[in-house]
Amino acid sequence: MSVKLLLAGRYQGGESLLSPPEEPTPWLDRVEKWFQGAAGELLESSRITAGPQGAPLLLLRLHPAAGEVSVLAAGQARVVVSAETFAVGPGYHLYLCDLLKQLGKDLHITWAERASDEDVGDPTGYFHTGDAGPVAEQMLDILRTSAAQVLDMRSRGYFGFALSLHFGHIFEHPGALLTPLGPRDESWLQAVREDPQRGKDVFSWWEPGLGAASRLGRALSRLWTEVVWRPPLLEEERRLFRNVTKLLEQAWREDPALNYPWREWQEVLGYLGMGGTLAEEISHRAALAPEGPRIGYRRGSVQVSLPAGWEIRIPGSLAEEHLSDGSWVARDHRRSVRFVPLGNADDIAPASPERRALELEHHGARVSGRASLHLEPGECRLTALCRSGKQRALCVVSFDDPEEQDWALGIWRSLDRAVAA
Repeated sequence: MSVKLLLAGRYQGGESLLSPPEEPTPWLDRVEKWFQGAAGELLESSRITAGPQGAPLLLLRLHPAAGEVSVLAAGQARVVVSAETFAVGPGYHLYLCDLLKQLGKDLHITWAERASDEDVGDPTGYFHTGDAGPVAEQMLDILRTSAAQVLDMRSRGYFGFALSLHFGHIFEHPGALLTPLGPRDESWLQAVREDPQRGKDVFSWWEPGLGAASRLGRALSRLWTEVVWRPPLLEEERRLFRNVTKLLEQAWREDPALNYPWREWQEVLGYLGMGGTLAEEISHRAALAPEGPRIGYRRGSVQVSLPAGWEIRIPGSLAEEHLSDGSWVARDHRRSVRFVPLGNADDIAPASPERRALELEHHGARVSGRASLHLEPGECRLTALCRSGKQRALCVVSFDDPEEQDWALGIWRSLDRAVAA
């Protein structure tokens, strides 16, 4: 369940309304540049790729908790915009609708009227009418229904529920329901089922406008789902830490009365090596903060979806990267995990006798494998060849300390496939 914008329209000429419409690709280039200017710092990422039937597709991320907004140049001056907004909240829905309205004015797009029988338009009506009231109402209705469904499933013995978290990572964290702003327990679910207003704290952008609360929500979403709790290894991680501290500082200076994550803020500043008057104030506030579990799903383990349908469980502190050769790597300062899908086993030549000298075996429900283990201080490596049905994959776990042998074996044995071939 979600709130999905599906807007269709047609664009007119370029700089002059009398000009013929631009070709899809150069027009979409202009759209991307427009978003870069109009959204500014709120634009997380943008990229143009091939959409249905090869039509150019612009993908934009405007919030860390949101899915990508897609802008499809469908040919013959047609444009289709698709976005889901429930994961972030009413404030984000209003912001995105207003942004798209301005896009239409600036780039001469005529939007189609709402057609509920075809699911075209804004299901809340705000984009078409300007009435913001139904936006929050619809999101609270969805929240109430979701809480009731989770409670029902839990009563039947199921567990492991998440709401509005991105596909590709399953966090191993206690809680009846995991959300972008942290876990919620059963009492929270029961309260929301009775009165969904009591669940507004699950939305990172509730109120309209770009105020302190929306900045704090954006920072909290990053702290819960993205931050790796160790000193930064990559420049990308350093930028993430800086972004979090900037958002928190901006929010605090605008509204110091909000509930700030003082201990986690101090932790991130420590990873960055930042000091000064503000850092001293944060340290003082952190010392007064109540004890309890700290923010951050990635303090624990995370199950990661890998290429070709494979899955693996790793420490959340490892930095992940998908490489151009189709492999995947996760690492920190002293450990790394590399996964390489090998495809159909029938297409791979048999290994030589020397390569068959693998010392260890593992047989799981869907995956079996053999591995060799090399232990030498500062240079330990487990190399495993894994098989699931006809699919094969290579997994290499490197680590410095021989005493982490059991950890490496656990990583290898966690390799799985969602559905066996």
